[in-house]
Amino acid sequence: MQDLVKVKNDELYTDLEKLLRDVCFRIRVHGREALKNYSITNAQFELLQRIYFNGPQTMTKLSQMLGIAKSTTTGLVMRLERDGFLNRKQDKKDKRISVVEITPLGEEVIKAVINYRVNYIKIICEKMSEENVDKLYKNLLNFFNAADEVDKTDR
Repeated sequence: MQDLVKVKNDELYTDLEKLLRDVCFRIRVHGREALKNYSITNAQFELLQRIYFNGPQTMTKLSQMLGIAKSTTTGLVMRLERDGFLNRKQDKKDKRISVVEITPLGEEVIKAVINYRVNYIKIICEKMSEENVDKLYKNLLNFFNAADEVDKTDR
Protein backbone atom coordinates (compact mmCIF):
# COMPACT_ATOMS: atom_id res chain seq x y z
CA MET A 1 0.00 0.00 0.00
CA GLN A 2 2.83 2.42 0.90
CA ASP A 3 4.48 1.76 -2.49
CA LEU A 4 1.21 2.56 -4.30
CA VAL A 5 1.00 5.94 -2.54
CA LYS A 6 4.62 6.69 -3.48
CA VAL A 7 3.97 5.82 -7.13
CA LYS A 8 0.91 8.08 -7.16
CA ASN A 9 2.92 10.91 -5.57
CA ASP A 10 5.75 10.43 -8.07
CA GLU A 11 3.21 10.56 -10.88
CA LEU A 12 1.77 13.74 -9.38
CA TYR A 13 5.20 15.40 -9.31
CA THR A 14 5.90 14.22 -12.84
CA ASP A 15 2.57 15.64 -13.99
CA LEU A 16 3.23 18.92 -12.15
CA GLU A 17 6.64 19.26 -13.78
CA LYS A 18 5.11 18.65 -17.23
CA LEU A 19 2.28 21.13 -16.63
CA LEU A 20 4.67 23.82 -15.43
CA ARG A 21 7.02 23.18 -18.34
CA ASP A 22 4.16 23.28 -20.88
CA VAL A 23 2.65 26.47 -19.46
CA CYS A 24 6.06 28.19 -19.36
CA PHE A 25 6.72 27.10 -22.94
CA ARG A 26 3.39 28.48 -24.17
CA ILE A 27 3.92 31.80 -22.40
CA ARG A 28 7.44 32.01 -23.83
CA VAL A 29 6.24 31.22 -27.38
CA HIS A 30 3.49 33.86 -27.24
CA GLY A 31 5.93 36.44 -25.92
CA ARG A 32 8.37 35.71 -28.72
CA GLU A 33 5.68 36.78 -31.21
CA ALA A 34 6.79 40.33 -30.36
CA LEU A 35 10.23 39.57 -31.82
CA LYS A 36 8.69 39.53 -35.30
CA ASN A 37 8.56 43.34 -35.00
CA TYR A 38 12.34 43.50 -34.49
CA SER A 39 15.33 42.08 -36.34
CA ILE A 40 16.39 39.82 -33.49
CA THR A 41 16.87 36.06 -33.13
CA ASN A 42 15.89 33.91 -30.14
CA ALA A 43 19.55 33.53 -29.15
CA GLN A 44 20.06 37.30 -29.29
CA PHE A 45 16.90 37.77 -27.24
CA GLU A 46 18.18 35.37 -24.55
CA LEU A 47 21.35 37.43 -24.23
CA LEU A 48 19.41 40.72 -24.22
CA GLN A 49 17.15 39.35 -21.48
CA ARG A 50 20.12 38.48 -19.26
CA ILE A 51 21.42 42.02 -19.45
CA TYR A 52 17.98 43.56 -18.93
CA PHE A 53 17.27 41.56 -15.78
CA ASN A 54 20.83 41.33 -14.39
CA GLY A 55 22.29 44.68 -15.41
CA PRO A 56 25.47 45.36 -17.41
CA GLN A 57 27.71 42.30 -17.78
CA THR A 58 31.19 41.43 -18.95
CA MET A 59 31.54 39.21 -22.02
CA THR A 60 32.93 36.41 -19.83
CA LYS A 61 30.00 36.59 -17.42
CA LEU A 62 27.51 36.59 -20.32
CA SER A 63 29.16 33.48 -21.78
CA GLN A 64 28.92 31.75 -18.41
CA MET A 65 25.30 32.80 -17.86
CA LEU A 66 24.24 31.54 -21.28
CA GLY A 67 26.46 28.46 -21.24
CA ILE A 68 27.98 29.28 -24.63
CA ALA A 69 31.48 29.88 -25.97
CA LYS A 70 32.98 33.34 -25.71
CA SER A 71 33.28 33.49 -29.50
CA THR A 72 29.54 32.81 -29.86
CA THR A 73 28.79 35.48 -27.26
CA THR A 74 31.00 37.93 -29.13
CA GLY A 75 29.10 37.29 -32.36
CA LEU A 76 25.73 37.79 -30.68
CA VAL A 77 26.86 40.98 -28.93
CA MET A 78 28.40 42.40 -32.13
CA ARG A 79 25.13 41.97 -34.05
CA LEU A 80 23.04 43.36 -31.18
CA GLU A 81 25.40 46.33 -30.88
CA ARG A 82 25.34 46.92 -34.65
CA ASP A 83 21.52 46.93 -34.61
CA GLY A 84 21.33 49.33 -31.65
CA PHE A 85 20.08 46.95 -28.93
CA LEU A 86 23.30 46.97 -26.87
CA ASN A 87 26.36 49.10 -26.16
CA ARG A 88 29.83 47.87 -25.28
CA LYS A 89 32.08 49.97 -23.11
CA GLN A 90 35.58 49.38 -21.82
CA ASP A 91 35.89 48.87 -18.09
CA LYS A 92 37.37 52.02 -16.53
CA LYS A 93 39.71 50.03 -14.28
CA ASP A 94 40.80 47.38 -16.78
CA LYS A 95 40.76 48.37 -20.47
CA ARG A 96 40.99 44.69 -21.51
CA ILE A 97 37.48 44.09 -20.16
CA SER A 98 34.39 45.27 -22.00
CA VAL A 99 31.05 45.68 -20.27
CA VAL A 100 27.85 45.17 -22.23
CA GLU A 101 24.76 47.24 -21.42
CA ILE A 102 21.28 47.48 -22.87
CA THR A 103 20.08 50.49 -24.88
CA PRO A 104 16.60 52.04 -24.84
CA LEU A 105 15.81 50.06 -28.03
CA GLY A 106 16.88 46.84 -26.29
CA GLU A 107 14.65 47.69 -23.33
CA GLU A 108 11.79 48.32 -25.76
CA VAL A 109 12.16 44.77 -27.13
CA ILE A 110 12.07 43.21 -23.66
CA LYS A 111 9.05 45.27 -22.62
CA ALA A 112 7.22 44.33 -25.84
CA VAL A 113 7.81 40.62 -25.17
CA ILE A 114 6.65 40.98 -21.56
CA ASN A 115 3.56 42.82 -22.78
CA TYR A 116 2.72 39.97 -25.20
CA ARG A 117 3.14 37.47 -22.34
CA VAL A 118 0.96 39.47 -19.96
CA ASN A 119 -1.77 39.80 -22.59
CA TYR A 120 -1.67 36.04 -23.22
CA ILE A 121 -2.00 35.33 -19.48
CA LYS A 122 -4.86 37.83 -19.27
CA ILE A 123 -6.74 36.08 -22.11
CA ILE A 124 -6.30 32.73 -20.36
CA CYS A 125 -7.40 34.10 -16.99
CA GLU A 126 -10.51 35.64 -18.54
CA LYS A 127 -11.61 32.08 -19.35
CA MET A 128 -11.40 31.18 -15.64
CA SER A 129 -13.51 32.29 -12.71
CA GLU A 130 -12.16 35.13 -10.59
CA GLU A 131 -12.01 32.73 -7.65
CA ASN A 132 -9.86 30.26 -9.59
CA VAL A 133 -7.53 33.02 -10.80
CA ASP A 134 -7.13 34.15 -7.19
CA LYS A 135 -6.42 30.57 -6.06
CA LEU A 136 -3.94 30.09 -8.89
CA TYR A 137 -2.10 33.27 -7.93
CA LYS A 138 -1.92 32.31 -4.25
CA ASN A 139 -0.80 28.75 -5.02
CA LEU A 140 1.87 29.91 -7.48
CA LEU A 141 3.10 32.42 -4.92
CA ASN A 142 3.33 29.64 -2.31
CA PHE A 143 5.11 27.41 -4.81
CA PHE A 144 7.56 30.20 -5.67
CA ASN A 145 8.27 30.91 -2.00
CA ALA A 146 8.85 27.22 -1.31
CA ALA A 147 11.23 27.04 -4.28
CA ASP A 148 13.03 30.09 -2.93
CA GLU A 149 13.44 28.36 0.44
CA VAL A 150 14.81 25.22 -1.19
CA ASP A 151 17.24 27.24 -3.31
CA LYS A 152 18.52 29.12 -0.24
CA THR A 153 19.20 25.91 1.67
CA ASP A 154 20.98 24.37 -1.35
CA ARG A 155 23.65 27.08 -1.31
